[in-house]
Amino acid sequence: MNQKLILLILFLFSFIASCEIINPDEDIPAFVRINSVGFKTDPGQGTDSVKITDAWIYIDSELIGAYQIPAEIPILKQGNQNLEVRFGVLLNGIDATRTINPFYNYDNEIVNLVPSEEIVLKPNSEYNPLTKFIWNSIGQEGFEEGGISIDSVAGTSTKIIKTSQEVYEGSFSGQIHLDAGHQTYIGQSSDKFELPKQGQAVVMEIHCKNTSNHFAIGMFVEATDGKITIVNHLVVNPGPRWKKLYVNFTELVSYYPQARSFRVFFTSELESGNTTTDIYLDNIKLMHF
Repeated sequence: MNQKLILLILFLFSFIASCEIINPDEDIPAFVRINSVGFKTDPGQGTDSVKITDAWIYIDSELIGAYQIPAEIPILKQGNQNLEVRFGVLLNGIDATRTINPFYNYDNEIVNLVPSEEIVLKPNSEYNPLTKFIWNSIGQEGFEEGGISIDSVAGTSTKIIKTSQEVYEGSFSGQIHLDAGHQTYIGQSSDKFELPKQGQAVVMEIHCKNTSNHFAIGMFVEATDGKITIVNHLVVNPGPRWKKLYVNFTELVSYYPQARSFRVFFTSELESGNTTTDIYLDNIKLMHF
């Protein structure tokens, strides 16, 4: 055989072999799809309407990743695997604060992962049984009972009332109406709360709708000598629809380790350009372990 031809063949073989080294066969993932999450509550836990935005996926306690729901999740593992879904929310309604909600139980499944094949999961969650619902004796303020567990504060020119005109669910919500003669609202939880500190989770869930005016959420912090500190915590931007918020009070509460008690407050001022505005609240829960 011609020597040049032999050299050419050897070169081609070596080139092909080097390509295989540079571009080895890629692993083919299996896929898990999650379109939605089911959630249920027990008596005393309030509404089952939640806003779970993310699925945090673990295989045998190893984090695979966090994925916005609906999600198609590639997993480079095969065979029967212990898959755990933990459920994420936006704290204070901010994208940058995506985190696992510690009050929601995880979902565990044994799944058979096959490369290139897709499994559709329908995970479910519920509240961790250690969760304490402390807003009132029935677990939440849903404005369905006889009274309202939010009191007006000195300086307010209006009060929150029950209404059936704009309701998230059930028959009633709480309405704060502001106009030229009633430009300021300040309301506080009827109860004082003794809350855990040292970084233990304290979160308030709430549905709200404020189409044209901001409102703020904060805490009145009572020291052992009775002095009250006003702590503004979150300003809620207006929007056209009801929204679910997870208000994270953990750091605020832990910042006052000697505090005797806390009250949640809501406040708003009629803004320039608005002759009238309404703010609606529903399903208020305050939780800790």
